[in-house]
Amino acid sequence: MAPRTSSWSIWNNLSSTDYNVKSVDDWIEARQKEDGADDLWRIHDGLYNLEQWIPKHPGGRQWLEITKGTDITELFESYHLNGKAVTAVMHKFYVREAKSPRKSPFTFKPDGFYNVLKSRVAKKLSFVDNSNASVKSMLVVDTYILIALALCVGMAQTQNFVLAFLAGIVLGFGIVASHNFTHLKDNWRMYYVQLCFMSVREWRISHVLSHHIYTNTIQDLEMTLLYPFIHWYPTKDKPFTVRLFPYFTPVIYPFIIPGQLVIRTFKRKNDIADVLMFVIPAILTLCGQMTIISIIIAWLIIVLTSSFIFTFVGFSASHHFPENFHDGDLINTENVDWGLHQIDTSVERSEPINNIFVSMATFGDHTLHHLFPALDHSLIPLLQDTFEDTCKEFGVDLTPKSFTTVLCGQFKQLVRDTPNNPKRNYI
Repeated sequence: MAPRTSSWSIWNNLSSTDYNVKSVDDWIEARQKEDGADDLWRIHDGLYNLEQWIPKHPGGRQWLEITKGTDITELFESYHLNGKAVTAVMHKFYVREAKSPRKSPFTFKPDGFYNVLKSRVAKKLSFVDNSNASVKSMLVVDTYILIALALCVGMAQTQNFVLAFLAGIVLGFGIVASHNFTHLKDNWRMYYVQLCFMSVREWRISHVLSHHIYTNTIQDLEMTLLYPFIHWYPTKDKPFTVRLFPYFTPVIYPFIIPGQLVIRTFKRKNDIADVLMFVIPAILTLCGQMTIISIIIAWLIIVLTSSFIFTFVGFSASHHFPENFHDGDLINTENVDWGLHQIDTSVERSEPINNIFVSMATFGDHTLHHLFPALDHSLIPLLQDTFEDTCKEFGVDLTPKSFTTVLCGQFKQLVRDTPNNPKRNYI
């Protein structure tokens, strides 16, 4: 019997797919109503009360505090390589079975692609001394941020606005690199993203809980929050501005991150970490004799430039290539292995320079990062051989595309309005 294919309609009746969802809190609230977690934490079909575990959680409090009342199955599976050790802890918090089936279509079968790959990765990493694994990543992100702040000092002393522009560029790449630390256990480096008006809490919801889990579906906030300015789905209702002028969409990139600050301020969802956005104007004030107007102009140049760099690099990373799955494409819905879905929504990008400073600042090794987001970026290259061998075993094509091909592909995806046929059968 031929596999059943359909468009990704399984989410259509959920309010969290509505284009009216304009903030991460709207999305979380919808998830709490729809996931059948009953104010607990849902993993597969079991409900768990993790309240007592919050202060002991190795990854930090915030992950559990944000996800209370939602289905965290995919997050749980992708963030814990050692399943047996975690299961031994989780049984203590088991409450009961859920009353409703899972809304998510993703599977984690023992002999499925993702669990096979995960077991092999766990075995390989058991022979790796990763006690100092993050040292390289720390060096990379600290270097970018320190250079950006040094340029701010130079701007304050010389009042040369070119330095503000350069500071914005370096800060943008530094924020991309620091994204690595927003995936890890709570740490102070994750707050680097706050320098350009981003919010760690907001980013962890929109990027980690939404985009990383439900990549390129209508549950992916990085797809839906920008509607109608950006419309990645292959549908006939694309706004004419996107359809006719795809190469002009970057004009909104400088305003995306500041726009999120405006939204959370309007909704009164700011937290104490937002005060870190004043670090840059404080440097401009204390390290020179600039007027208030000059400080504001320089600050805006830095923030808007960093927002452009961050957004441009993000959209060019891997996901928005015309051959990738995007919600609305045809797909076999009988068994959607989560790992294969991650591969179907990413394109392998050939890296012209194999260097961690370049890789971390350009979202390099992107597919492997999506499959194992809890791993520090310095460990990702060690998994490439295991990844390629497992993909070959499962018949997965990993032919890389050049960076320029992927870069141009995002604009082709913006105008694509015809669904693709399934790339594979997910079995």
